[in-house]
Amino acid sequence: MKKGFTLIELLVVISIIALLIGILLPALGAARRTARQMQSNTQVRGIHQSQVMYAQSNNSNFSGMQGDGDIEGNVDGSNNNGGTAGSRAVILMEGNYFTGEYAISPVESGKQEWTTTNNDISADNISFAMLRISEVVTSGNEQTWQGYGDVVNEWSETLNTEAPVMGDRNTGADSTGQVSSIHTERDGGDWRGSVAWNDNHVVFETTQTLSTRMDDGPFNDDTDNLFIDDDGNGSPSGASANAAWVFQGITYTGQAPN
Repeated sequence: MKKGFTLIELLVVISIIALLIGILLPALGAARRTARQMQSNTQVRGIHQSQVMYAQSNNSNFSGMQGDGDIEGNVDGSNNNGGTAGSRAVILMEGNYFTGEYAISPVESGKQEWTTTNNDISADNISFAMLRISEVVTSGNEQTWQGYGDVVNEWSETLNTEAPVMGDRNTGADSTGQVSSIHTERDGGDWRGSVAWNDNHVVFETTQTLSTRMDDGPFNDDTDNLFIDDDGNGSPSGASANAAWVFQGITYTGQAPN
């Protein structure tokens, strides 16, 4: 006659299974985060490589810049100008350098892909920010786009190892008032994301304040906030020291949504 499990034995087995699940779940979550971070790095590197390929036939300038160094205007039909990350991504996607699916981070899966028929570009279909290269300057009743200081020179194939040119966008301030990112999983967590430098090496950074040197500007030792106009006056003059990233916005004077 076969003997079955006793209640105590069953409870012991259940307890062991629960304990194993409790141990394994955090490890699985960490592995999933690491995999997403690696995929994010791959996509950011791929998009930057697309910029390098584009530059080969555009006088070494990345998308959004004309071959003569002037800023593109209204490239996506929405008055966004080549100064925004969205419009610069459109140039590459229209040129089949990468797909709309590739412009969406693995952390934001489920977003609508950009297509030529769905040509509104926003945070709904692109996950990445790019170097701020221009801004609106008002003179009398006229507004014109001007290059953003010497930083604009880094929006080309310079191979500068100290110039961060694109990466994961920020998502604005969380409930604690801190800037968060698509990778931030809790309130109070700092921005974190993939950063592509001009020599095409990519690092998953855990802070938006990094050491940089833009063009021939001074070296910023752990003081350059990627999402804030560190110059502080919102003008192209004196902006050579900081790598302010943008998505759709123009001026960053604080922890503004990207």
